[in-house]
Amino acid sequence: MPKKRITAVLSCFTLALSLTIIVPQLGAQDTQLTLTSVDYPGATETDCNDINTNGTVVGFYADSSGIDHGFTLKGSTFKALNFPKSLATLAYGINSTNIIVGWYEDSSGITHGFELNAGKWSTIDPPGSSFTNAWSIDDAGDIVGAFINPSGVYNGFELKGGVYTTIVFPKGSILTEATGINNKGEIVGIYDDSSGVEHGYTLVSGAYRTINYPGSGITATDRANDSGELVGLYGATSSGPFTGYTKVGATYTSVLFPASTETRVRGLNNAGTIVGRYTDASGVIHGMMGTP
Repeated sequence: MPKKRITAVLSCFTLALSLTIIVPQLGAQDTQLTLTSVDYPGATETDCNDINTNGTVVGFYADSSGIDHGFTLKGSTFKALNFPKSLATLAYGINSTNIIVGWYEDSSGITHGFELNAGKWSTIDPPGSSFTNAWSIDDAGDIVGAFINPSGVYNGFELKGGVYTTIVFPKGSILTEATGINNKGEIVGIYDDSSGVEHGYTLVSGAYRTINYPGSGITATDRANDSGELVGLYGATSSGPFTGYTKVGATYTSVLFPASTETRVRGLNNAGTIVGRYTDASGVIHGMMGTP
């Protein structure tokens, strides 16, 4: 059955100030972040996925029944987001004009991308897709994400001016996802090579470049801001546990929430504020925000 749509605005905001644990790589500068824990009221899990120039965060939370709902967070005010008549809603990207993208599960259990613009919901599905994730949107309204094509293969996509363009990392990749786009049109994401190993990538002016955190087994690159700073996660294997990272120029910096068993950095804005999630020692997943 479709769940009841949640529209209430909640003013409760759980914040726990803490210190950042940073492990610099390749000549990192002495820059620190202050990390805060973010928990949607009453949630059993909270994930923060993106933050815009106005400081509005988007993500999703799981309620006591395990159902996922999208949310926005501005200041200390949460607002739940639910695609009409959906079984689950997850918000993943937001631009500076507060247009939101993500994905939802319909009443038949099929996953579609969505755009939420000034209260109007729209479905995003590349032609022939059987599964769609919309990950990121820039200020021009261009959207990137991933879909399963008619052959059952994950491809990335860009939706620009109503036209879908497929994104496939070259050189024998078996999976490609586009997870971020900045206002310069630079795209980032992940791909699996012919051996099934996951790498991050950037796509700038038609040129692909692989991103690998030094010494890691797998790397994911989730977002890029307009200055080219990258964020994502890395680990020894695709099953984790994972550690978040930022990359500025040639400098990689690990981000690990104190006392966490795993940390993932998912998004950032032009001010260098990051968002993501961490898992505590009891196995509970919390959202997080990192402020320079």
